[in-house]
This record gives sequence, C-alpha cells and structure tokens, in this order.
Amino acid sequence: MLAIELSTDMVDMLQVVSESTGRPLKELVQEALNRFLEEWEDQQDATEAQQLYREFKEGDEQGIPWKDVKSSMDLKHGL
Repeated sequence: MLAIELSTDMVDMLQVVSESTGRPLKELVQEALNRFLEEWEDQQDATEAQQLYREFKEGDEQGIPWKDVKSSMDLKHGL
C-alpha cells in the first residue's frame, strides 16, 4: 500500500471525473499511474535504442539489408 497527498485541485478534478464516469477514484488513480509508468518505460526504451543506434553507426559493424532479413524470415516461416 502507498499513501500519497494530493492537492485540493487534483482531488476535486478526480472527483469530477469519478462522478461523470461512474468509476471509483482508486481505479482512476491506478489507471493514471499505469499510463505514466508505461510512457516512462517507452521513453527509456527509445533512449536506449537511440544510444545503441548511435554506437552502431559509430562502430565498424556492418548491418544486414532488410531484403536479406525478410527473405531469411520468409524462408524460415515457409512464406
């Protein structure tokens, strides 16, 4: 369990949303936190991908052309 203190304005807004949607406050707060955490995780993944791509571009490793990857996957999956 986690206890947090919210501003009066935030509580008022949540109450309005709760009343207009018929959803409990707990559910609204959990959904908001889940969305925030998913967005944060997506941002972390994007940052890591950008860093890895930069490292790849700066290195001497050769990439594999998409058509070769696609052909290989098509053969592997019988397409």
